[in-house]
Amino acid sequence: TGTAGHLARGGARLLHPDDAFRAASVTKTVTAAVAVRLAQEGRLALDEPLADQLAAELLRRWQALDQLPRTTPRQLLAHTSGLHDYFRDESFAARVREEPGRAWLPVELVDHVASHGATHFAPGEGFSYSDTGFVIAGILIEQLTGSPLHAVYRELVFDPLAMDSTWLEGPEPERRPEVAHHYSDELDLTTISPTVDWAAGGLVTTTADLTRFVRGLWSGQIVAAGGLEQLTRWTPGATFPPGHAVRYDSYGLGIGRNVVAEVELIGHTGFIGTFAFHAPEYDAVLVGTHNDSNVDRWPLVTALCRELRAASVRP
Repeated sequence: TGTAGHLARGGARLLHPDDAFRAASVTKTVTAAVAVRLAQEGRLALDEPLADQLAAELLRRWQALDQLPRTTPRQLLAHTSGLHDYFRDESFAARVREEPGRAWLPVELVDHVASHGATHFAPGEGFSYSDTGFVIAGILIEQLTGSPLHAVYRELVFDPLAMDSTWLEGPEPERRPEVAHHYSDELDLTTISPTVDWAAGGLVTTTADLTRFVRGLWSGQIVAAGGLEQLTRWTPGATFPPGHAVRYDSYGLGIGRNVVAEVELIGHTGFIGTFAFHAPEYDAVLVGTHNDSNVDRWPLVTALCRELRAASVRP
């Protein structure tokens, strides 16, 4: 474990190994794991259309998304729904800049897509990374359980794994007095309401808690036998173009696979710099973050993988 730098630019407070930070899209793995768990319990059908599962009033509200009723939860979680990604939409970014402190309701995030975004392809007929699908999946989880998403996270994941320093920012009270600041150019992202990404990227966590999550997921404490197979059923044709901010060699349900410095890594990364990986060959967990969305995380991950390989051959 280790840290470098400060909690915030221009501040004197050094960053500590146990400081909390925004998990960003690592949240997607938690959401997908919960969905698979609910599917195993018979409360959610991964391969049945939303027309049979999502509230009719929401389907009417988003009728401009005419392919949504026949979209399945699996397609939402695998980025094969064809739904436009509001999070990477400049018109949505402009709205956030105008009202940085606005608390967004999850349905309002999808409203933006219904009003501004086109469907890129029919469900199951392409691959396009989209936070919108995970927001809809979160809404579906709430409807099927009758509980707010953060309560479902806590019941099925956080409490069983003793993740006491992890919370869904916005709906839940803070569990740490300070959160590491993150930046995009000169913008301090902690000045933006965390409700902009919710089930797709709204968690705050620590390296210790994130390690507990990865360990718990791969040891069968969150999903029963067969659940990991669902999460890591790699999507045919899931590719990311050169220069894309997201990088995976393969992608399943809220989880991806990369080979770095000859080490297989299965997990997820986040917009700000967060990463959480399991290295199956070494039974190792690699988690961390940096504080600038424009910094390439992969040199750090590569260095960790090289150290992991070197450590495995030392006498």
